[in-house]
Amino acid sequence: METSNVDALRAVQLLVREELENLEGRLQDALQSDVPIIGKICRDLNDVLGKRVRPTVLFLTARSLGYTEGATITAGLAVELIHTATLIHDDIIDDHTTRRGKPTIYSTWGHSVATIMGDLLYSKALAKLGEAGLYEIMTILSKVTHVMSIGEMMQFQYKKNIDVSEDGYLDIIHMKTASLFSAACECGASFSDQGNGHRESYSAFGENIGLAFQITDDLFDYLAVDEVIGKPTASDFADGRVTLPFITAFRNAPENARKRVRDLFWGGFETRSDWSDVVLFVQDYGGIEYSLEKARGYGKRAKGCLGGISPSPERDALHLAADYVVDRIVPFSG
Repeated sequence: METSNVDALRAVQLLVREELENLEGRLQDALQSDVPIIGKICRDLNDVLGKRVRPTVLFLTARSLGYTEGATITAGLAVELIHTATLIHDDIIDDHTTRRGKPTIYSTWGHSVATIMGDLLYSKALAKLGEAGLYEIMTILSKVTHVMSIGEMMQFQYKKNIDVSEDGYLDIIHMKTASLFSAACECGASFSDQGNGHRESYSAFGENIGLAFQITDDLFDYLAVDEVIGKPTASDFADGRVTLPFITAFRNAPENARKRVRDLFWGGFETRSDWSDVVLFVQDYGGIEYSLEKARGYGKRAKGCLGGISPSPERDALHLAADYVVDRIVPFSG
C-alpha cells in the first residue's frame, strides 16, 4: 500500500489508537494455546492479520456516541476473530496457497486442519463475548455469521456462471463482506444509550462502506496489485467467479469480444498474455470506470447515513474511513 494510503488509514485510526493497541494485546492472548498444533498455527496467523478496519469503525462508532469503556475491546476482538476465520475458510474454498505473501493455513496444514481452525476462531469469538456478558453483541455477531455463510453458499451457486447479474453480485458481497462491516458499526452503537436512536444509521453506514470496500478489492484484481489485498491477481476469474468490473465489461462488449473471454473463463488460461487479454477487455469496455464510480457512490452514501449524528472528531474519522476504502484504489487506477 502506498504511503498516502498508509497515512490515510493512520488518520482514521488515530482517535482509537488506545483501543487498537489494547486489541493487539487481546489478540495475542487469544491466539495462544497449550495445544502445540494450535499454538503453531496461531503464530502463523500473526503474519497474515490485516489492518483492523472493522474493529476501527466499531471503536469510532462507540466513541462518536460518547462510549469509551473497555467492553468495546472485547467486541472488536470478536469481530476480528470472525473476520480471520472467514479468511481461513475462504482460502480453503478458493484453493489459495498464499495470503499477503505468506503461506495460507490451508496450504501449510491441509484442508481438515484449516477448517477446524476457522471453526475454532468462530467459537472463540463467541466464547469471549459470553465470558464478558456481552449477550447483545453476541446476538448481533451470531446473526451476521449466519448471513455470511449464506453469502458463501450463494457464491457457490454462481460459480462458473459468466452471466451473473450486477444485482446478483451485489447480493453476494452484501452478505459476505458488507454484513460484517454493518454488524461492527451496530455493535459500536449498541454500547451507548445515545445509540438506540441511531443504530440503523450506523448499521447502514457500515453496510455501504463494506460494499465500497469489496468493490475496490475486486478492482485490484484487474489492476495487478495483489499485494494490496493479499490474494493473488486473477484469482477470482481463475476460480470461476465474476465480479463487478468483469460483469460491467461483459455487459457492454460486443459478441466477438465476449467470445474470447468466455473461452478463457470456461477453458482457463495458462499464460500471462491470456490474463492480460481479460484485463484489457475489462478496461476497454468500461469495467474499471464503472466499478470505481459505483464504489464512490457507496462511500458517499455511507457518509450521508451519518447526517443525523452530532458532529465530532470521531464522526469525521468515520467519514475519512468511507473515503479511505475507496481512495486506496486511486493510485493504481490510472
